[in-house]
Amino acid sequence: MTKKILRFFAGAALAGVAALACSREAVDPAEEMNSATTRTVVFRAMGSQTKAQFGQKDGETWPTLWTSNDSEVKLSLNYGSATAASVTTSEDFRSATFSATIDFSEFSAPYTYYSVSPSSVAKALSPSREAWKVSIPSVQTPSAGSPDESALIIASTSDTYQDADAASNVDLYFNHLTAYGCISLTGLDLSGQTVKAVEITATEPFVGDWYWKCVSHELIDYGASSTLTINTNHADNVWFGCAPVNMSDQIWSVSLITDAGTYTKEIWLDGSYELQAGVVAVISVDMSTDTDFIQAGSSGSGGNDVVVLSEEFDNSTTGDSSSEFDSTKFSNFSGSTSKAYTSKYGGVKLGSSSASGYITSKSLDLSSSFTVTLNVLQYGYDTGKVQVTVGNVIKEITPTETDTAYSLDFDAATSTSTVKIGTSTKRAYIDNVIITRHDGGSGSSADDPLLQKSVYGCYLGSGLEWEYNPGTDQVTRSYDSNGFQTYTLIDPSDVEELEITGYKKVYVKDGSNISISVNWRRGASTVLSEVYTMTIIKEDGPKVWLSDGTHGVIIKK
Repeated sequence: MTKKILRFFAGAALAGVAALACSREAVDPAEEMNSATTRTVVFRAMGSQTKAQFGQKDGETWPTLWTSNDSEVKLSLNYGSATAASVTTSEDFRSATFSATIDFSEFSAPYTYYSVSPSSVAKALSPSREAWKVSIPSVQTPSAGSPDESALIIASTSDTYQDADAASNVDLYFNHLTAYGCISLTGLDLSGQTVKAVEITATEPFVGDWYWKCVSHELIDYGASSTLTINTNHADNVWFGCAPVNMSDQIWSVSLITDAGTYTKEIWLDGSYELQAGVVAVISVDMSTDTDFIQAGSSGSGGNDVVVLSEEFDNSTTGDSSSEFDSTKFSNFSGSTSKAYTSKYGGVKLGSSSASGYITSKSLDLSSSFTVTLNVLQYGYDTGKVQVTVGNVIKEITPTETDTAYSLDFDAATSTSTVKIGTSTKRAYIDNVIITRHDGGSGSSADDPLLQKSVYGCYLGSGLEWEYNPGTDQVTRSYDSNGFQTYTLIDPSDVEELEITGYKKVYVKDGSNISISVNWRRGASTVLSEVYTMTIIKEDGPKVWLSDGTHGVIIKK
């Protein structure tokens, strides 16, 4: 079996942002003297924009083709198995070298090479479609001045050769598969608010799974998604990558998500918004008018807020340590107590000089999302934190010398939950505890074990749990012609994919049974392929809880 080692050299000498691909760089004669099993390939970039970063050189903007984190490229010969090749970038990231082993005995002429970068987005080859499945993440985390690197996709197709010897000197012509955007949301006073994300929902799918037609160099919808979530801490110059689609005369719903709530505005894109591969579209949205605002903790579905606990500790009138906290005086906290005392400030002192302290509420129906508000005050020079615990979720507050009101938002727990308020170490004061449940239009009080979970993913028993891990996992949503959704979690590092299919947006929580297909693959191996009969036990904002009482999934509708 004859194997030939290919050594590739990427050398795109691009003069500027608007420049097209330049001519081929010269090949070092020493390279041509390598053995017959080694080939040198020069890449030539064919596009007006660049892959990841922009920099300054001699007063002019010059583009780069690779990034400092580009570690692998995927290669294939004649739609065969994809081969991962390690990448070494040049100092200015305008070129790179990489090598791979190609076994020609597995193929027959004609020979054509295909390549995709970064390798994490290249999912599967399809000889019948003459295409390569690629995934544009629908959850992206950009850097300053650049989109998420997983959304900056380039690909190449070589010339076609009739014999292996003729293929010994190969050019790979790289082009951008993805278009790029830089969006700014203006006109909002965000003083005191923390920006968490920007979400764009379009009428046309523009992220998710696509087929790259290797010869025509176009992207074809294959389970694409119309919703993009961009993790960011600012509202201006937010970068993203997407499929090159024509968004002209379409409606976008643009949301700015902060810790105070979500600002949403619908905008109409005029005829100039055609997202082109390798081109940056600059978009500005004035959020000062016609913007809807949903306060954090609200379901956004016209539901009601229900106060399930309100305790001002009016019976706390004694000194800090003269009497142990007496739950008979405070029926809202009929659960366990430890090192808790009534306070001279009218609230409760938690902890002592040598131990932490806590109080636990009575059983509460917290089967919808809820908010815990309380006042916290530092005790002397103690530096411990106040911890609010519901199930396995813990949220912390750092006390200060000023009596301060805090508001903590929680995802739904169960209909028989307790809230534990304690210190991590030593002492702190608390007062005015109010717990408000946010009942959406379809809130549930069912005591289902799944309601203890709040993270997207599947919970199908021991060894079959996958909780969405932001920053590592990718998410796509797609819809078939009948409106049924497939929610997909992808872990590129392990080539792992989980598909949950069967939910439909028109469903309501009425106890009807739904067939939910779960397909879980790791590489070429099937982890699980099963159909479950589930019901919608809860909806809260975009989250949907589906369960059969034993197995369950949480998806984003």
